[in-house]
Amino acid sequence: MITIAAEWKPRTQPVVMSPAAPEPQEGPRDPKAEERAYDRALVARAKEGDRDAFREIYERHRHKVYKVAYGMTRNQDDALDVVQDAFVKAHRSIARFEGRSSISTWLCQIATHQAIDLSRRRKVRKADTLEEGLVAKKKAGDAPREKAQASELSAALSEALGELSEKHRSVFVLYTVKGLSYKEIASTLEISIGTVMSRLFYARKNLQQMLAEFAPQ
Repeated sequence: MITIAAEWKPRTQPVVMSPAAPEPQEGPRDPKAEERAYDRALVARAKEGDRDAFREIYERHRHKVYKVAYGMTRNQDDALDVVQDAFVKAHRSIARFEGRSSISTWLCQIATHQAIDLSRRRKVRKADTLEEGLVAKKKAGDAPREKAQASELSAALSEALGELSEKHRSVFVLYTVKGLSYKEIASTLEISIGTVMSRLFYARKNLQQMLAEFAPQ
């Protein structure tokens, strides 16, 4: 007698669905990182001789360089000359830019040295107005007396800056106007961080002494 085995059927078990992998989510944008990356791309193109790339570097950073130049020279015409000379020099030496600092810091470093050279060749002229953003101060009200006091403070501060030595003024301007860190200033002026801190301390101390009459009672 031949026995025919029953047809085999697979054991039925409930099918467990694995959870779907989550969709990759982009992290928060970092505008500063994006700006630095774009600057690096422009520099790479400029090194290859792309004039449009260097022209865009100029447009992106000329205002920052001007603020540093004006803070150093305290004169609009001299500041414009410094900016022009700084970018001409940068264009000639862009191939040697190693990227150890940002392109903005490098340009400001060139402008700082150009301004120092200019001040050595020419007597520093008194500026008519206080450097914008140099020192945070209380906004003057509408009263004529308050406006007169603000004008006197502007003139006094401008004159006091002229009395500082070049080495103290350059550190003060880079820290106050450009907002550079101690490390960035040290790299720009090729001095130690300790020297930066020392010069900034004495610059502030001297300015406080020269502007003592304007200190709040």
